[in-house]
Amino acid sequence: MNKTIIQFTAMSACLDPMKVMYVILLGFVMPVGMKIAAMLHGAADSQTFEMLTGKVGVAFVLMVLCLGLAGNTATQSGRGGEFLPLIFTRPITRFEYVISKWVTITLIGGGFCGFQNIIVAAIGMNFGETITLQALLSMILERFLDAALISAAMILTMLNRNPAFQIVSILSFYIWLAGQTIPPVSVAGMGGRVLEDLSIESTKVMLSTSQYIAEFILPTVNVYDIISTPATAFAPVIAYLSALSIYLYFAVAVTNKREFFYGTN
Repeated sequence: MNKTIIQFTAMSACLDPMKVMYVILLGFVMPVGMKIAAMLHGAADSQTFEMLTGKVGVAFVLMVLCLGLAGNTATQSGRGGEFLPLIFTRPITRFEYVISKWVTITLIGGGFCGFQNIIVAAIGMNFGETITLQALLSMILERFLDAALISAAMILTMLNRNPAFQIVSILSFYIWLAGQTIPPVSVAGMGGRVLEDLSIESTKVMLSTSQYIAEFILPTVNVYDIISTPATAFAPVIAYLSALSIYLYFAVAVTNKREFFYGTN
């Protein structure tokens, strides 16, 4: 891995105060406040809370901090980025370039959301909730696994300059995001039977598409279940590793040399 790419990708992600403030509000203030309110009133955790402390929360963090950094803008713009060509000491390979970005973005997203999970778990324990060390470590590891897969998909999308591919990828991501965050609803009472049927069918299509994307494009590994019942580990792990490998392989393959070799014109 290239330390310069790692350094400037991290700097570009974390030195923008507006981005950091937004992530703090979304990633810490909201879920922590919701957890405290739920504990004080004896209520169950809401769907929004589950969303912000899980895979969708990782996606939100990476969207804010790192979406634009997955491509070469991570090293060509942002604070200090203009000096990057001056401190390269040797050419780097496409593999080194992509992997350096992927590791950096994964550590940022996984570390942020893992720390959030620790704080939320500590609040729950303070109010009498019981959580085992195994469960807590499983949640933290899942956040890093989520960040690794999402960041690999982001890097492939940003480095692939084909507009059609980027449009399809972004639309797929937002369909997945909508399916994860919006429960099935109807508009009964808001219009005629045709409108109600159309709403229900549209919701079904959106949810089924989102589920398909979740299973084949952004598969999840439930670490706690795998540890508890190793016999169920084969299929989800294979799906996860396959998707991750494909994203990284093609991200390296589509990377143009000019993306990272600053000696070219």
